Amino acid sequence: MGLLKRILPMGLVEKRYVDAGAGFGGAVSYLYMGECIGFKSMLNRWAGWEQEYALRGYRTVSLDDFVKLGGYGKNIDTLLGIKRDENEEPVLHAQIYRKEFLGKVEPVIDIEKMMSDGQPQVGTYQLPSTKSQD
Repeated sequence: MGLLKRILPMGLVEKRYVDAGAGFGGAVSYLYMGECIGFKSMLNRWAGWEQEYALRGYRTVSLDDFVKLGGYGKNIDTLLGIKRDENEEPVLHAQIYRKEFLGKVEPVIDIEKMMSDGQPQVGTYQLPSTKSQD
């Protein structure tokens, strides 16, 4: 698949990168219920397209912004198609997520309890972030 990605036009690479990031961002927006079925494969898909996007010299988009797009429909067009500065290292947000958060975010909602007693549940939840805190 690596060679195939390399010959794809940039517009198609960007579209697939955004689609994969939005899909994963949408899943993360529901992370308060736990990692869904296919969560890791969505992360892997995003990571692969992010890698290709970065290899072509573009700045990548944070998980935070993909959550806004995939989970809440916010437009991120102004963040796309920006070339990195000379000597600027790429930021691979999918790798950051994998290292810092994958399998480490506990669900706030107990689905089994909710299904058995039907009562609403309340909890505090903070979305994982891959934005630099500089």
